[in-house]
Amino acid sequence: MSTGLPDSEWFRQLADGSTIVFFALRVQPDLAFEFLGDAIETHIGCPAAEALADPRAALDQIDPAHADRFAEGLTLPPGEDSTMEFAWRHRDGRPVYTRIWYRSRRRDDGSVVLEGTVRDITQLHEAEVELQQSEQRHRLLAENAWDVIWTMSLDGTITYVSPAVERVRGFTPGEAMSQSLEEIHPPESADSVRAYYERLFAAIAAGTEPPVFRGEHEYYRKDGSIMTGELQVIPHVDADGRVVQILGVTRDVSERRQFEAELRRLAVTDEVTGLWNRRRGEERLAAELADARAGDRPLTLLMLDIDHFKSINDRHGHQGGDDALIEVSRRLRDSLPGTDMVSRWGGDEFVVLLRDCRIDEGLTVADKIRGRIAGTAFESFGLMTVSVGAAELQPDDDLDAWLARADEALYKAKHSGRNAVRAY
Repeated sequence: MSTGLPDSEWFRQLADGSTIVFFALRVQPDLAFEFLGDAIETHIGCPAAEALADPRAALDQIDPAHADRFAEGLTLPPGEDSTMEFAWRHRDGRPVYTRIWYRSRRRDDGSVVLEGTVRDITQLHEAEVELQQSEQRHRLLAENAWDVIWTMSLDGTITYVSPAVERVRGFTPGEAMSQSLEEIHPPESADSVRAYYERLFAAIAAGTEPPVFRGEHEYYRKDGSIMTGELQVIPHVDADGRVVQILGVTRDVSERRQFEAELRRLAVTDEVTGLWNRRRGEERLAAELADARAGDRPLTLLMLDIDHFKSINDRHGHQGGDDALIEVSRRLRDSLPGTDMVSRWGGDEFVVLLRDCRIDEGLTVADKIRGRIAGTAFESFGLMTVSVGAAELQPDDDLDAWLARADEALYKAKHSGRNAVRAY
């Protein structure tokens, strides 16, 4: 496996052996791949290790005609996502067409990274070209395509569905050809597709240029589940410019959607504990503070850390330290109502928000947490304790001042002998 892989078992399992190229390309302050899946070598003949050492080893293989398009893509503003298509030259000389989905993200250190996937669409590109030339060749390619290729007559009858539909949706081609829009799509998607067909056939009847369609819709699978498919519909015109049939390509993009969801999760989640990370925690605390002020509701903040955490790491290694963090996070969640917020603040430090809670009640909750952790031996390393600081939101507090008071209370707890709770 190539180097630069994020420390995520989920990501490792997804990227290893995938025909999709996963990448993370830093564009600011410099240009460098932070991660590049091994499948890039299959796509363009450039080993991932070469591109990780020098990004130009791969990027210089982009077709010069598409270089400007690629350069423009590097300027995508943080927080946005996009899709682009361009060609490469494989090291063996053949052209390779790809579709790239990516999102731009600005990190806390100011760097900007593009994260996304690269799909080889050479087969689809070639199929689209050749389908315009020959129905026979269209069928030959369609029978072996990974995506679902289908045709529709001008009276709205499905005349062909490629075998890939069974892999994608679980239905045989014959079953798929007999389905209505309502049997293919959930209601919202069915309405959208129907509206497009109405525009398409109206344009054909009027002799005006028929609209091409590309978008994502939901599809029913045979097992009752729902998949997300990228649908492209192309009116097939003959040499005289007349529409003779409708060509369609449906691609299963559920995997991409899962990847996007995982990226979103990783952006706000602490990898070790599964709690919100500090960035997300600060966002939520700021929002809760504003809501509490507007509704005149009390809030209490708890800040705690693990006593003698360094010695746990020293005696049991980093895995032992991670085990301690995981156990503390689990017991925190078990000790709190579902409406309260828990975030890993960094290192061995955690922050807990208690909604609609005065300081006296907050101290009771804090001591409950302290006792729950101190009263149970951990399988890996025996007993462990935490110290807790508590601070109720005051009228003149901003977020920084509130956190500072909780931190000062934590300092008092630790210097009072640890395994203690103190308020500010």
